[in-house]
Amino acid sequence: MFKNTRDVLNQIYQPLNEKRIELRTKLAEAFNGLKITDGFYNGHYHRNSAGQYQADSYPIPVISVMGLCDIEIDFDGITVTTKLSKNRIESFNWNNLQDVCFEVYGAEDYLTDYGNNRTIDDIKSKVLSSIEKEFFISFSLSVDSITEKVINLLNTLQQKYFYY
Repeated sequence: MFKNTRDVLNQIYQPLNEKRIELRTKLAEAFNGLKITDGFYNGHYHRNSAGQYQADSYPIPVISVMGLCDIEIDFDGITVTTKLSKNRIESFNWNNLQDVCFEVYGAEDYLTDYGNNRTIDDIKSKVLSSIEKEFFISFSLSVDSITEKVINLLNTLQQKYFYY
């Protein structure tokens, strides 16, 4: 039974690890001035079928582009998590990223959602009424997203003063 468990885990994790290696290699080429690290980490959250955040115990590959973002490679998608200050959110032109799904949540209270399925004006209004000074923004991509799409997103984030 133990051998079977290992086989199942290897089948599940092999595609994630291959994607991690591919992304890390291309990111090192595209962002050679930034330190890039990676590893497998647990303690992430996802929305369950009831729309509530649920903690996950299993580790997933995470690539950190120091000063810019974390890239989480999960079974059902790739998430790029970064931060933006309240002032930058207020003036940011979200049309630059209109083809990417994203969530906005507090840096202090990360379970408070400021921007899932809301209009841009609703997001700005909720952010401005918050006591938080900075916010996490998580961009969701398909797990099958080509590496160039991730790199293009990171280039946009870097140009628009996102940080981590």
